[in-house]
Amino acid sequence: MGGVPVARLTYLRLHSHFSLGKGVASPARLARAAAGAGALAAALSDDLSVSGAVGFFSAAKEHGITPLIGSVVPVDTSWGTFEVELLAASRAGYGTLNRLLTLALAGGGLPLEALLDDSADLFLLTGGRKGFPARLLAARKSAELRSLLGTLKGVFRDRLFIALFHDRLPGDGRRARLLLRLAGETGLPAVAALEVRYTDRRDFPLYDALLCARLGITVDTPHPDRARNDAQYLPDREEALDRLPFPGAWANAAAIAKEAAFELLPGRILPPPVRVPEGRTPMEHLRALALAELERRYPGDGKARARLEEELATIEALGLAGFFLAAREVAEFARGRGILAAGRGSAAGSLVAYLLGISRVDPLAHDLLFERFLHTGMKALPDIDIDLSSRRREEVLAFVERAFGGKAGDREAMTANYVTYRLPLAVQDLGRALGLPAFLRNRLTRALGRDFRHLPPGRAERARPVFDEVLGGAPVKEVLLSLLSRMEKEHVRHLVPHVGGVVLSPGPLTDYAPIFRSTGGIRVLALNKDDLEALGLVKLDLLGLRMLAALERAREAVWRSEGVWLDLEALPHEADVYRPLWRGESIGVFQLESPAQQNMCRRLRPERLEDLAHQIALVRPGPIQSGTVRPYLRRRLGKERPRPVHPVVDRILAPTHGVLLFQEQLLRLLHHGAGFSWEAAEAFRKRVAKARDEEDLAPLKDRFLEGLAATIGLGGRPARRLWEMIAAFRGYGFTESHAWAFAQHAYASLWLRAHYPAEFFAALLSEHPGMWSLATLRQEARRLGVAFLPVDVNRSGVFYRVERAGGTKAIRLPLTAVRGVSEETARGVLLARLDGPFQSLEDFAARTGVKSGVLLALARAGAFDALHP
Repeated sequence: MGGVPVARLTYLRLHSHFSLGKGVASPARLARAAAGAGALAAALSDDLSVSGAVGFFSAAKEHGITPLIGSVVPVDTSWGTFEVELLAASRAGYGTLNRLLTLALAGGGLPLEALLDDSADLFLLTGGRKGFPARLLAARKSAELRSLLGTLKGVFRDRLFIALFHDRLPGDGRRARLLLRLAGETGLPAVAALEVRYTDRRDFPLYDALLCARLGITVDTPHPDRARNDAQYLPDREEALDRLPFPGAWANAAAIAKEAAFELLPGRILPPPVRVPEGRTPMEHLRALALAELERRYPGDGKARARLEEELATIEALGLAGFFLAAREVAEFARGRGILAAGRGSAAGSLVAYLLGISRVDPLAHDLLFERFLHTGMKALPDIDIDLSSRRREEVLAFVERAFGGKAGDREAMTANYVTYRLPLAVQDLGRALGLPAFLRNRLTRALGRDFRHLPPGRAERARPVFDEVLGGAPVKEVLLSLLSRMEKEHVRHLVPHVGGVVLSPGPLTDYAPIFRSTGGIRVLALNKDDLEALGLVKLDLLGLRMLAALERAREAVWRSEGVWLDLEALPHEADVYRPLWRGESIGVFQLESPAQQNMCRRLRPERLEDLAHQIALVRPGPIQSGTVRPYLRRRLGKERPRPVHPVVDRILAPTHGVLLFQEQLLRLLHHGAGFSWEAAEAFRKRVAKARDEEDLAPLKDRFLEGLAATIGLGGRPARRLWEMIAAFRGYGFTESHAWAFAQHAYASLWLRAHYPAEFFAALLSEHPGMWSLATLRQEARRLGVAFLPVDVNRSGVFYRVERAGGTKAIRLPLTAVRGVSEETARGVLLARLDGPFQSLEDFAARTGVKSGVLLALARAGAFDALHP
């Protein structure tokens, strides 16, 4: 081993927890460990995944090593399926890798022909123990091995390497020498590629247990996919050279690192393709649209013009014009089709979003903070959340695919969520691997309760009293706690589609990550929102909201029954509409129908939209637990006055009667009170929100109190009392702009309930957006004087609808109200009814072809009573 000329090693096969059960370290931890081992470079090569690439690149640069990205892919050949490692040699090669991963994820393996047809800018390393050289040599299939190597060499040429590995198993040294000899005989270079699946050998029990959980076995069960020792940790230089004492192989690894180094993160936003008039840039078009609407809504208002110019300057500095124009296209399409759409979240604090029709909340009228949504120091993209009628969301998604998906439809997909372990899920997986019976696992996860269930697994020791209570002195308890303690905070278990995040790309999405189909058939880009934003992509959150679907149905029902088309976003403000809330009558009212909200309605007695916005934010676990509710109510009802703190603080908290209720207020306190920049204030707010205990809060407290003293001269007890409000605020803060957007939906439902109860409850019963049962909704409608008409095969439809009976409105029960009648069956009945009313039960049976069980159910429900009294 003496005389080895390699000063710093390159590790070419690291696996993170994105290998989903086959790795336990985060990409950042792997990068840190590689740097600690004195590495020159390292390659993250997860199994069928590059989801860790962004985190790995960022951490590797931070620690001064060269990051490489690849993936281990099973390739289907005529001699079997073998694992190979594909490494991206350039940014273009990264796109090639993602295309191949997309194929492999769709088919469970990558056909050799597909690999040979699309191999641009890739290195191919022949794989480890499951690679074709090791397996074909063991099977004494030398001719087949050389044939496959020849085929691959014809395509990959000087980027094909025979990988050498050594897991300290019997025969590994001899096998490495055989592979080295094979490389010499075939004229191919050999490369050192030790397999690393955890950074510390003490993590092996955790790795093994999680792998067993994934395999569906216990740690007492042998399995060929389980490791036979704990050698797949990241070794230091001395140990790595001891395992593979081949200077040329390590030199080749360094050569690959030099050639394959590229910049993955663009450092800028890649705008989606939007349509703009010829001769205009997206920014020019955005400015023209906003200014035209400003003159219509705020003629001659200098304050509004100044706010608009400030927002436009920020949007231009961040390169977000295309992002806003894309959101406008979506909102315009929805409204053009009569689909209810409403921007919410922090975007409702933007005047530009309001002027473009993305949001319907006037930020100037409600003094909403633009900087909560966007400021020039932002390092992450803002969220634009658009709520859509849930029953017509698919229409909007189809439009997005047409408008932004490109000719091949490959520029649009849902973003992924990385589902990370929390304590209950980790207990279930690890407990199953340790052979803990299901009833004990379930009892333990239930016993964790609200106090401990949100803990990351690594902090399980805090829940020891629960483990003691459930598991007593059983030896498995200490083993389980030990394994949990080794898990990192953000350990990824699996990927699922985001609930509404749609990625928009200027080019094929596989330039950025592979695409897979969820179990529900949804196209998903294998990156979460933070990682795709780091790659410069933008996303829109298009969320289906059942209450919007109900409001949409109610509006249509009013049009059919009264000939009146309601603008639900411009309903008249009427004091009497609020009166039922004073009695706690809020069933069916958006966000206000829970028992807790009913009680708050009686106490608060709301009488304007602002009250609804505050109430929506107030009745949450956080404000209730932090003691915010009582002082707010007493002050809102005039029973006490807020205690003065400082003019700056008092002005910020005045709208909420001296209590801290909204995220925007916290940001204003940090900016105007403690002297933080908007960027620093937002980072501070996020740290407060994520703080788990006093230990996490201590450094934040010191920084805040120092800022208060230096900026506005506030100290002593008033300053500490203000900090106590902020500390209690963690984990629940509501966005004020979001509350106002929801308040508008609440008022619309309240107004319809008061003026058109039949249409409103028919819509609620059809969409069922809230928490109450259909029986309760029918009972509430009857209490308001709305009658119900029975099921009738000649009059009932698929959904509840309004009819006039005896000069008054009533709700006709649908066919689907009958147990056993599906929506599909009901639609079939309606299609048959197009040929004319049914004349008899026999006529109905002959024309619809429904099964006898459905006929009996309809007959019992009285659906034929009008035909056969």
